[in-house]
Order: sequence, then structure tokens, then C-alpha cells
Amino acid sequence: MKNLFTKQFIQKEVAGIIGACIIAITTFGFFPFEESENEKIVMSDFSLENIKGEAVSIDEFRGRKTLINFWATWCRPCRKEMPMLNGVFLSQDPLDFSVVGIAIDKPEKVVQFVAELGIDFPIMVGQSKAYDVMKDLGNEALTLPYTILIDEEGQVVWSKNTELKHTDMDEVLGIQ
Repeated sequence: MKNLFTKQFIQKEVAGIIGACIIAITTFGFFPFEESENEKIVMSDFSLENIKGEAVSIDEFRGRKTLINFWATWCRPCRKEMPMLNGVFLSQDPLDFSVVGIAIDKPEKVVQFVAELGIDFPIMVGQSKAYDVMKDLGNEALTLPYTILIDEEGQVVWSKNTELKHTDMDEVLGIQ
């Protein structure tokens, strides 16, 4: 009799736990990011300083596709992808396509790095403000590198939060 009581008690407890899990899943959602993937992210205007210390508004790049790459001098994958980004910048019509780097770093380190690698595309520099911009543009984890493609209307149409590869550039350049 005691074993039967214990078995029924355990079955009721397990059923209660399963029921609580079902309620939690339906109430809070099992996949919390599913909804955000369907949300459109539109870039709002922001300004950061360039490597000369001048304020630059991202609004200057509106009306054309713009590849925005968030990076830092201490980030190895960021350093590796810079020559490829520079090649893309140099190969595209600047009236139709731009590349912009946003360095999350100290300005003096960025200036040295840009000179060392011979980077030609515009570089904006920021620290906490740049992190805020990156988060607003879809990188909740704040990982580097983070690259997005903004269409002519300012909407994020492509993103990647790891090192870029040549196949990624082929994909980005093929987006209409």
C-alpha cells in the first residue's frame, strides 16, 4: 500500500512539473528571439567622430547600400577582414555602395591601425556610444566583429556577428 501511495504521489508531482513547464513555454515563449528576427530594424541617425576628430553623421550615407562593420584593433577576426573590406570599398561605385567602419576603440590606436593597413574607407570611432549603436542595430550580444548591410532606405537587410569571409561578400554584393 505504501509503494502504491508513493508511486501515485510521484506521478502527480511529475504531472504538475510538466504542466508548469507547458504553461511557462506558452506564456513566455520557448524561442524568445523568433519574434525579433521578423522585426525590421531601421537605422536611426547617429554621429560619431572620424579619425580626424570630426563629427560624422551616418545620415551622410543614406540613399545607397552601406556595409557597416563594427570592429576593434584588439579583435583578431576584425583585423583579418579589414583588407577584404577595403577591397570591396575600392571596387564599388561610391554613389551606389559604401563601406563604413565603426571602431570600438581608443582613437589613437585606430589612427595607427588605419595607417598601418592603408584603409581607405571611412572610419568612425566610438566606445560606449558605438556599443549602443551596435546594439540598436541588432547585435544584442555585443560581439565583434559585427557587420550589417543597410539598404537605401536605412533598413538592415543582412547581418553577421562573426568574421566575414569572401562568400559573405559575394552574398552582400548580390543583394538587390
